[in-house]
Amino acid sequence: MSDSLLIYLAIALYTLSTVLIGMHLRSANLDETQNKSSKVSAALVIAFAGVVAHGAYAWNISFIDHALNFGLSSMLVLVSGLLTLIYLAGGLLMPIRRLGVLVFPLTILSLVFALFWDDSISISTNTSLAFNAHIIISLLAYSLLTIASVQGLLYVYQERQIKRRTKPTMLLALPPLQTMEQLLFRLVGLGFALLTLTLVSGAIFSSEIFGYAFTFRHHTILAMLGWLVFATLLFKRVKHGLRGSQAVIWTIAGFLLIQLGYFGTKIVSETLAVQ
Repeated sequence: MSDSLLIYLAIALYTLSTVLIGMHLRSANLDETQNKSSKVSAALVIAFAGVVAHGAYAWNISFIDHALNFGLSSMLVLVSGLLTLIYLAGGLLMPIRRLGVLVFPLTILSLVFALFWDDSISISTNTSLAFNAHIIISLLAYSLLTIASVQGLLYVYQERQIKRRTKPTMLLALPPLQTMEQLLFRLVGLGFALLTLTLVSGAIFSSEIFGYAFTFRHHTILAMLGWLVFATLLFKRVKHGLRGSQAVIWTIAGFLLIQLGYFGTKIVSETLAVQ
């Protein structure tokens, strides 16, 4: 199957999954026994098929001659595919199945962006096992913190609706507010641990290649600032019991810094390279 067919197939399957979860959320019958609704289950099965097509496309453009392509659209396709896969796997263990209504559109936007972005191929010359592990850990950290941010946005929506004493069907479809808050900190905690490993392993490789642990470039500074934001968030949670929408603001701020650190820098550098 051609690359263009794979990416269009993935977009179509993710779109169908989004529609099915949206239909479930609009349903008037949202009691607790519907946590494993047939519509949601069907959406996840279809999304898994989308991940297969997505993964095949990502493999074709991200791995060239057994080396990783660090081009912007290549990395975006790879990260969005991993994000969706982690979400689907997490849905088996945590009450995040309905987050697909936001996760899938994000993935669709990533694939559409990759279709239209004039990518430059940037092949890594380092193919060691340790370096590949560093890349995988960094992608896992980014994906988990993305899911945490999506979950945080839903938490804010849920909290505001409760304060206004409204009862939209989507509100009834979400887990209790306390469960949503606990889930947010679990995702942030795991993502932060992986982000820490990413920065430590990155410093080791930088020391080996350049002779010093940190190269003070835009993406490094923004990644470190993002790490500080998440570290402060978790410290405030443990020390002062930070919770609610304030925790979400910290989460979104840290996520945006990390996103700007890699993808923002990539967009600027590749745009300037074309000019």
